[in-house]
Amino acid sequence: MKLLYKTKNGDRGFTMIEIIAVLIVIGILAAIAVSRSVNYDTEVYTGADALKSHLRYAQTRAMNYTYTTATAPGVWGISGTTNSYWLFEGTTTTNYIRLPEDDAFINADRTINLTLKKIKLTAGFTIYFDNRGIPYTAYTNATTNTPLSTAMTINVQPLSAATPNIAVTITPLTGYIQ
Repeated sequence: MKLLYKTKNGDRGFTMIEIIAVLIVIGILAAIAVSRSVNYDTEVYTGADALKSHLRYAQTRAMNYTYTTATAPGVWGISGTTNSYWLFEGTTTTNYIRLPEDDAFINADRTINLTLKKIKLTAGFTIYFDNRGIPYTAYTNATTNTPLSTAMTINVQPLSAATPNIAVTITPLTGYIQ
């Protein structure tokens, strides 16, 4: 098939069908290229939403805890580093308990692997919740603890960029998570 044809004036050019075919092929290639590019916004927003859900889960577990003795305060919490976080019960933050999460993102030690989710936290954190859902920054026993005095903000970012930066905020006294 010839790509160039003679016209009445002797000029040569492409037919309309050939131009449309090329435009369709370019459009398909552009659509594939755009769909394969990494969308950091989606990963960061879903990661922040998962963190909020896990914080609410820890708060709910604490509020539904049945006290057995005065020395067992029944606190639950979430602790994390820049690349992972985990659920714990009691005052020892290394008492890892598996969070409800897709198995693909759970490490062997029951922590959530943020690197696999292609996100990171800007700083480590630890938050405790008591049986009333009140957040604490430190909790030793039923009488010695440090309530959250100002709003705690946990920032979620993509691994390879500083934006978007989604803030997860825990409000003092009420434990409201937004």
